[in-house]
Amino acid sequence: MKKMLVYALGAVVGVVALAAAFWFTNPMGLRDTVLANQIVNMRVAPARLSNPKTPSDYGMAYSDVDITTDDNVRLSAWEIPASAPSDRTVILNHPLTTTRYGSREGLDGVSAEFLPMVKHLHDAGYNVVMYDHRGQGDSDGGLGRNAKGTEVPVGAGVTEWQDVVASLKYVLDHTDFSDDDIVFMSQCMGANATFLAWQNAPELFANPQIKALIANQPTLSYNMTDRFIQAKTGLDIVDRVLETQLEKYGFGFANALETVPSVTVPILFSQVEQDQYTFNAETGQNDIQEIIDASTTENEVIWIGPEHPNAFGTGMRFDGYQYFNLHPEQLLDFMSRQLM
Repeated sequence: MKKMLVYALGAVVGVVALAAAFWFTNPMGLRDTVLANQIVNMRVAPARLSNPKTPSDYGMAYSDVDITTDDNVRLSAWEIPASAPSDRTVILNHPLTTTRYGSREGLDGVSAEFLPMVKHLHDAGYNVVMYDHRGQGDSDGGLGRNAKGTEVPVGAGVTEWQDVVASLKYVLDHTDFSDDDIVFMSQCMGANATFLAWQNAPELFANPQIKALIANQPTLSYNMTDRFIQAKTGLDIVDRVLETQLEKYGFGFANALETVPSVTVPILFSQVEQDQYTFNAETGQNDIQEIIDASTTENEVIWIGPEHPNAFGTGMRFDGYQYFNLHPEQLLDFMSRQLM
């Protein structure tokens, strides 16, 4: 028995030693190749999360509806009418690795839930249409075992512009909402997708009913991916990840600096300033400042963190998806000013 235990322990030690050697020596670049493929798979086929709550949990009547994109992907959505007839509609989307509900686990232990914020919009007299992006939540899309219905990759903003276009067409064709003033509230990946939708469908987005865009934590995707990889692995392999994704799927990372100039309405930006994945230590500023500087319309920014007015959170990225749950005043003020 003792000999068997010694042999077993020896085998474990051997495996650990081999794994350590593989990690630190990176033979023939195999470690980087394996990791790059894993990271790309996480981006294009993220784990599906559920929607554990619905608007009714916050006293809001709603309908489950489907929105179909031009490339034939069914998006699962909630349609939440204001409690009294309204001529204002918000189209709300979400970040990567969440759903329209949010994420109970979140990133780095910080969860996110969007429905308390939606309750503020609802009580202020807005209709809300909120949907799961392709390949996430209850929508179709995704790849392999994560696929549902039509199989398409998640694009982390690069392909989701088609979801944004479909959501706008849905509202413009709606029996009750078709004549409404429209505000987009787009978050992280969803914000990058919205910028790209404006660039790719300029005639559609020139509709004067569209009054404003709230861009909650859009990213310079290359920079954020690089910082995320280095934080989690200590490795500088973002270029390998980009090359792998381009080779396998034919698209790279969203580029907000190229697309945000296409937006034609006032923008309210919001950002956790000290978020480790978007803060540039060399320049001493958050990446979102470059996006703000590249925008061509009126804009405002809400900085989020314990060091700012309405001190909130601990500087973690997902704090930015909880802020408006407790502090909706600036959001509602911006929206009301654009709809006067």
